[in-house]
Amino acid sequence: MRILKPEVAKQRKEKILRWVVQQYVETRRPVGSQLLADSALPDVSSATIRNILKELEDEGFLYQPHTSGGRIPTDKAYRYYVDYLTSVQKMAAQERQQIERQYDQRVNEVDNIMVQTSRLLAMLSGSAGFVYASNVKDQCVRRLDFIPLAPGVVLAVLVTESGMVRHWPVRFGYILAPNRLRMLSHFINEEISGLPLGQAQQVLWRYIHSGQKEIADVADLAVQVLKDMERPQASADELYIEGFGRLLENTSSDDYEDLKQMMKVVEERERFSSLLSEKMTDMQKSNQKLNVSIGSENELKELKNLSIVSSAYQVGDKTVGMLGIIGPKHMEYTRVMSLVNFIGSLLEATIRNWNTLPAEKEDDYE
Repeated sequence: MRILKPEVAKQRKEKILRWVVQQYVETRRPVGSQLLADSALPDVSSATIRNILKELEDEGFLYQPHTSGGRIPTDKAYRYYVDYLTSVQKMAAQERQQIERQYDQRVNEVDNIMVQTSRLLAMLSGSAGFVYASNVKDQCVRRLDFIPLAPGVVLAVLVTESGMVRHWPVRFGYILAPNRLRMLSHFINEEISGLPLGQAQQVLWRYIHSGQKEIADVADLAVQVLKDMERPQASADELYIEGFGRLLENTSSDDYEDLKQMMKVVEERERFSSLLSEKMTDMQKSNQKLNVSIGSENELKELKNLSIVSSAYQVGDKTVGMLGIIGPKHMEYTRVMSLVNFIGSLLEATIRNWNTLPAEKEDDYE
C-alpha cells in the first residue's frame, strides 16, 4: 500500500474540506463520499475518501445529520474556509467597474451616503447590508451651517469629517437676515472646524459667554444650537440596515426562527450597535481591515446561525465606522468578502474626496 507523505496527505484532506464547504454552499445538501469520488477526486477510492471524511468529522469540521448520509460543514469548517479565502479573494475587474458606477450614481448626495451604501450592499449580496458610524461626539466637525426654512426657523446642518450628517430644525423668536446667518456660519466654522465635537462645543460656549459684539444678535440662536447638539439623540451611534426582505427570500423555512431572533436584536439597535462598536475596537487594536464572524463566534446568541462579514472604514488614519453584510453561514464567502472590502474602499474614497471639496463648492450649503 502506497504511503503518502504527511504534507501530501494534509493537502488532500484540506482540499476535500474546501470542496465539501463549497459544494454545500452551492447546493445546501449534505455531501457524500461518492460525489467527492466522482467529481473532486476521481483518482482516490471511495473508501479512502470515507476515511478522510470520518477524520474531519472527528476533528469537528464536519457532522453527519443522518447515519450513512452525507456530511455538513460546522462553524469550524466555515472558519477554516474563510481563513483560506482571505489570502485568495478576488473580484473580477468587470464586476468592480459595474459596482463602482452604481456607487457613484447612488451616493452623489452626502446626506444619504450611509443609507445608499447599506442599500447597495444588500442589493449586491442578496442579504442584509449595514453601515455603522461611531458616536458623533468622538468625531471631528467639518462644518456647521444654517439654512433658512421660515421666519424664525432654520435648519442646522452638522457635518463631521467622516461624512456623517445630522440636521434638525431650530426655532427662535425673531427674524434674522440671511447675511447674519452666513456670518454666524462662517464664524462658527472658523472656530470649530477640525475639532472633536465635545471640544468644539466647549469652544463655542466660552466664546458666546465672552460677550463678543459681532455675534450679539445671533447669540440666542447659537446657544439653542449648542443645547440641541448636547441632547442624547445628537450623540447616539448611527446604524443603517437594509435588505431584510432579501435575506428572508434566501432563507429556508427551517431558519426563519433564527432570523426572527436576529431581527429582534437589530430592531433594538443598541445591542447590535454595541456589538459592532466592540468589533470595531478589536479590529483597531489588531490593525485588522476585514472581519468575518461565523455562527457561534458571534457574541449574541441570536446570531448563532448567521455570519457577519464587516470592514472598518477610515477618515485619515482614524477608524470611524464599519460596513458589512449579515447573511447565512452558507453564504458565498469569496464574493461577499471581496464585495465588502471593495465597497469599503469606495466609501473611504468618497468621504476623502468630499472632505477636499474646493471652497466654492462648500458655499452651496449657504
